[in-house]
Amino acid sequence: MDLYRAYTIRENYQGRDSVVVDWFCEHRDAPVAGLESMAGNLAELDGDEKARAQTRLDQLLTSAEIDQLAVFIRTTSGFEVKRKKIDLPLPDGRKIPDYSGRSAGAEGEYFHIHEDSRYDLPVRITGFVDLSESPNTVSMA
Repeated sequence: MDLYRAYTIRENYQGRDSVVVDWFCEHRDAPVAGLESMAGNLAELDGDEKARAQTRLDQLLTSAEIDQLAVFIRTTSGFEVKRKKIDLPLPDGRKIPDYSGRSAGAEGEYFHIHEDSRYDLPVRITGFVDLSESPNTVSMA
């Protein structure tokens, strides 16, 4: 299964030339993919590390989810949604990327688009813009 980072570049946001809004799945009824097939060192991870890895994996989006998100974002705000494929499986389950803003040092704002009455996507997606980065810096990692 292919999973992606979804993001939008917003210009002129809070005194910054541009910022990146990372879109992530805040809630799923079932895992998007089994951790067993996505992390090469699953046997080395303890219980907390496995749970954290599964949470981060579940925050990534499928191509179909991004397609739906893109229509919603374009319709409601006019912005484009971009995607970057995550190279899976990762050799280390501790290194599944976290775009939710919950990692150490992240400070920013959340966009709870699922609270919009027009929201009809099958999973709950939220956006996060990291304002702890220096102004005018766009992180594409």
